[in-house]
Parts: sequence; C-alpha cells; structure tokens
Amino acid sequence: MFKNGEKLWAVVPAAGQGRRVGGAVPKQYLEIVGLPILAHSLNRLAAVQQVDAIFVGISETDRHWQRLPLPHGMQVASYTGGQSRGETVWLGLQALQEYASADDWVLVHDAARPCVQVEDIDALISAVVPSFEGGLLAVPITDTIKIANQDSTAKQTIDRRMLWGAQTPQLFRFSVLCTALQAVAHDLESISDESAAVEKLGLNPLIVQSAEGNIKITNSKDLRLAEFFLGKQS
Repeated sequence: MFKNGEKLWAVVPAAGQGRRVGGAVPKQYLEIVGLPILAHSLNRLAAVQQVDAIFVGISETDRHWQRLPLPHGMQVASYTGGQSRGETVWLGLQALQEYASADDWVLVHDAARPCVQVEDIDALISAVVPSFEGGLLAVPITDTIKIANQDSTAKQTIDRRMLWGAQTPQLFRFSVLCTALQAVAHDLESISDESAAVEKLGLNPLIVQSAEGNIKITNSKDLRLAEFFLGKQS
C-alpha cells in the first residue's frame, strides 16, 4: 500500500483538560473498562499494522502521563502540546520534522475517541493513500438540521443528504498537513479539525464512513456510552 519507503506516523493531541466531564483528572486519563481513555485510544492505533510510531501531545503540567500503560511493541513518544487542539497538532508536526519525510503520512486521532475500530482505520488508509488530498472518518447526519434566526425561530431546513459529522482519525501527507497548518498558524484556535485546514488549500479530503460507536467523550454521559461500545466490541 505504501511505496518508496513511506511511513505512517500517528499524532494524538492530548493536552486538554476536559473539564466538561467533571472531576480533577483530565478526561483522557479517566478510567473506563479497566484502562484510561487515552490508553484505549493508543491501543487502537498501535493495533494498526502500518503505524510506525505514535506522538502524543501532552500539557506541560501533565502529572499522569508517566503512569499511563503504553501499548507493547509500539514506539510512543510524548511532546509538549499547546493551548488549543490545533496548536497541539501543529507542535506535533514540528516534533516529527527530524523523522518524517514530505511523502510520509500523518494519522491524527483524538485522545478522547477510545472506541474507534481498527477495521475503520484500515479502511481509511486503504481509501486515502492512493490520493494526494487525504481523508477522514465521518458519519452521515441523520437528524433534521435547522438554521435558526436570532430569536430562535426556524429559518431554514438543510438537506441532510449532504451533511456528515467529522470524526478522527484524519489522514494526510506530512507535507500537505504542514502546509495547511502553517497557512492558518496565526489562528489555530479557529480550526476545528485538520480537514478544515486542508480544505482551505483548495483540496477535497475523502470522506470514509465510520462504523457506529466512534464517539468523542465530552461529558459524563459519554463515559457510559463509551463503556457500552467498548464492552460490545470486546
């Protein structure tokens, strides 16, 4: 699949505090089904045969990383992240500079998506690697979507057939992602995901449908839902 010695690097932004979940421990270190959320996410990436190494962006005040059980047989390195998700990914690319070549690939995955299925990551890689423009996992929007007026009245109904909920991992060539994030380096907080930055270059990343369960943990209810999906997958 990969040619000419191309490598696949994974970058995991994990420098956030995740206070919406509650408690003193950042959400990526909360334990579900016997392991911290971040450990589950790293294990999923480590199970992808093509991944060469994982770089994890952590807070400079992180007191939990050193105790995190890391996946066996996979090179995992940490680096100091930034104030936003976009900045942490950008700093991860800078940490990769001495290892990655322009034609290598970077797989960016949220620390708080522990339920992603390895089969979906494999499908993303298979679909995206032949292209230049990269791609991402996503799910079709099934709810009816409304645009509201300022007074909270319905103004317009959007055709949901064209709408997808973006997820991670997202996969791009190292050179493409570096160029995209460099172009928005002055305003990384406004970039909600890597695809948004790449789209600003005029490229059209491929959308690959994800299976049920690849949720992002943002609140306490999501913890219970993630436990359900992890239990279902085991």
